[in-house]
Amino acid sequence: MVLIKEYTLTTGRDSLQKITGQIKEAVSESGIKDGIAVAETSHSTAGILKITVTGNEVLEDIVKEMRKIIPARINYLHQDGPENAAGHIKSALFGTSVSMIIKDGRLLIEDKQDVCFADYDGPQIRTYRVCVIGE
Repeated sequence: MVLIKEYTLTTGRDSLQKITGQIKEAVSESGIKDGIAVAETSHSTAGILKITVTGNEVLEDIVKEMRKIIPARINYLHQDGPENAAGHIKSALFGTSVSMIIKDGRLLIEDKQDVCFADYDGPQIRTYRVCVIGE
């Protein structure tokens, strides 16, 4: 059995938005008891991350540190703008998908873990897909 769902969201610049609820919804809708769920985006300046979130401060800290590691600057060879160039690099380094195991109809993630959509070049309207595979 395979279920693929597409979701749309509006983002901010260098934003992280929790999407765990939509992934759990897709798993539930699929009726799959054991398998895998994959959340993926094909945007070149966005990503999907699994993060242990103990408060919104964690998300803010991650965004702040990403900006330090890969700052927006004008001397990138890619010239669609400083934020866009940095966004391509962040997407390549931090990834565009997350895979999770499904057991007994539930995602096997820690209580404080969340899957987040990361936009490195917003604000924009973005899409991501969830694919649930199993039996």
